[in-house]
Amino acid sequence: MKLALILFFSLSTANAFRLNTNIGAKYNDSKAKIYVTSNSTCDQIGISANELLDIAMEGADDFWNKVPTSNLKLERGGTYETSDSLFLTGQLCARDSGSSCSDSTSVPEVSDIVIACNSETANNFPSSSYLAISAPTSLSGSDIKGSIILINNSSNTNFKNLSRSEMVSVLAHEIGHAVGLGHSNKSEALMYYQNSDKLSRLSQDDIDGISYLYPNRLDGCTGMFGTIDTDNPSNNSPGPFIHSFLYGLMLIGLLSITKFLFNTRRFKTI
Repeated sequence: MKLALILFFSLSTANAFRLNTNIGAKYNDSKAKIYVTSNSTCDQIGISANELLDIAMEGADDFWNKVPTSNLKLERGGTYETSDSLFLTGQLCARDSGSSCSDSTSVPEVSDIVIACNSETANNFPSSSYLAISAPTSLSGSDIKGSIILINNSSNTNFKNLSRSEMVSVLAHEIGHAVGLGHSNKSEALMYYQNSDKLSRLSQDDIDGISYLYPNRLDGCTGMFGTIDTDNPSNNSPGPFIHSFLYGLMLIGLLSITKFLFNTRRFKTI
């Protein structure tokens, strides 16, 4: 019995994913298009705006669009036509229930997901180690209407030193923020706050997070079971349905086996 209980509890996992807003905002229709602003020259990182969009879409397809338990669908939008210089020099300020930003100094609100090469170093990129930042900039209740991704295009940016595969994973990390995910506590996760440029696939925690925000429904039913992260009580992130369901079945099976063994020993003649 002791061995069985040890086996059961060793299989249990706690989630570490967080959400990007304090209201758990997401794209309501589980769809978003990705654009790059027409005035992004990206001169300091040495690639064109169109190439940057190619890299972003590679990140979307290789990471987020292939999760079988999520119905999120990210599509190529193309060029976001604008002459507003604040996309290039403005401060990124998230629109959440408790924050406000000055329209005269912040990057404008958008629809869908818009990428720009930005050189504002006082707030966005205070050091060369900041490769990119992103945040929802247009919210309606708990629905994300639009998000901004800014690539560090300052003179001391380290983004230009990345390989293409590293750029892909960085963009994939920022897209995760754009669709509603925060940072993970799991060092192996794409959404971990460090080393996102060195990963080539999602961890289970990334999959759990995106599936929580954008779940694929099973026979019209989802979210029947959940787990709470006891290592981080403030997180309270529901766990995946299939894990809880399997754990429940395992516990029932272990209890049945224990009862059978107890009854067998009880009536054994010596």
